[in-house]
Amino acid sequence: MMTFILDPHNLPFTICLLIMLGIALLEGILTLLGFGLSSLLDHFVPDVNTDIDTGDIDSSLGKLFGWLNVGRVPIMILFVIFLTVFGLTGYTLQATSLEIFGNMLPALLAAVIAFFLSMPIVRKLGQGIGKIMPSDETEVISEDSFIGRLATISLGTAKKGRPARAKFKDNYGTTHLIMVEPDAENEEFTEGNVVLLVEHVGAKYLAVSTES
Repeated sequence: MMTFILDPHNLPFTICLLIMLGIALLEGILTLLGFGLSSLLDHFVPDVNTDIDTGDIDSSLGKLFGWLNVGRVPIMILFVIFLTVFGLTGYTLQATSLEIFGNMLPALLAAVIAFFLSMPIVRKLGQGIGKIMPSDETEVISEDSFIGRLATISLGTAKKGRPARAKFKDNYGTTHLIMVEPDAENEEFTEGNVVLLVEHVGAKYLAVSTES
């Protein structure tokens, strides 16, 4: 089995599965430290409005993200799904080729075939996950309109330079998860503290305490 996995013909698939395992480990560690890898990655992808037809989205990348259910499902979950499906599809393809023809396909050819076979599967799995995820809980969609709202620290301790996760509900009752750190150098927020969002900086928000 290890000989098959480590075969150069399977290198793209083995690398993807190793990256997937690394992401899972990193996400777990960062979550314990009060950071959110998922929300940080979501900040760097185009916003996709799931209420409009994809024909209204100008960019091809936006159309692809919409097709893959980005916006309905956190980008990190979809990325991990893709890495897993791509890797397993590649292994299956190479095992089938080895069984039928007696040898495996060239790595590049197998990777291209596995990519196109994987995309519809990733889309279907994303749709399924989107249906079972709570509709009132979403990962952060960076909006300057969040400034001035009250948020509650929900995970970790926030210090200057070390944000923690917070949440708040918008006017429609949707819960948003965001990364927050104190605006003041000597201030810190712990779980349960209510803070006022005062500035949006990159993938995080600066906040001040509402407690005297």
